[in-house]
Amino acid sequence: MAANDRKRRPMVTDPRADERRRSLLIKVAATVVVVVVAVAIGVWLIVTKDDGTSTSASPAGPIASGTAGSSSTPSVVTDTGAYRVDKVTSPKATLTLIEDFQCPACKQFESIFGDAIKQIRGNSQVAVDYKPIAILDRMSSTKYSTRAANASACVAEATAGDGDFATWLAYHDELYAQQPEEQSSGLTDEQLTSIATDAGAPASISKCVDDGQYSGWVTEQTQKAAQNGLQGTPQVELNGKVVELSTPQALIAAVDAAVA
Repeated sequence: MAANDRKRRPMVTDPRADERRRSLLIKVAATVVVVVVAVAIGVWLIVTKDDGTSTSASPAGPIASGTAGSSSTPSVVTDTGAYRVDKVTSPKATLTLIEDFQCPACKQFESIFGDAIKQIRGNSQVAVDYKPIAILDRMSSTKYSTRAANASACVAEATAGDGDFATWLAYHDELYAQQPEEQSSGLTDEQLTSIATDAGAPASISKCVDDGQYSGWVTEQTQKAAQNGLQGTPQVELNGKVVELSTPQALIAAVDAAVA
């Protein structure tokens, strides 16, 4: 009878464990939505680039303030136009993150996958490359995507000459933490500079930010991404191949497998 009683006894579950499982499922579902939205944005980008109805899918025209069409290239980028935020010179695997600072899906990605990316950056056999681009200038009244990407280039140039991207990474994270609403005017150049100096950049970058020194370069990188089959933002690539995002653990496992 004791054995039968045990068989009939209902299973007792830990409500906290159930809540953790529900939370994970919600995050995974949110990530799927992020990818779907990103693909839609990517299609819009390519179509508007090709149909001749706009100067380009990315911001090819003058930015809201500063020098239009500046084509200076940051000296701290790789030959693919990326910020390699570690000092790995002969990586066994390269993880590339293509993002837009105005993109809500990118902010969501950072929220869900940020800790996993930090863990991956700790692997001395993996290079992690960031490519900020600007496909969402139309979602603000001041071409905020380009201005933010330009400001990040100013920070990188001013602080990462020795290969230390700690200040740039802090700025990257703050730009997402303080991401403006779509269809707004976005953060001002003064605010972009203030956030940069709070992250450790010198106040002298204000001229670079105000002048849009790297705005032309940002446009070029955006167009190159579109020509190379950009599906949307965020786009995560492992050794040049797009990663289908599911969970942070799955991304870490994919990187470990690529290294192995």
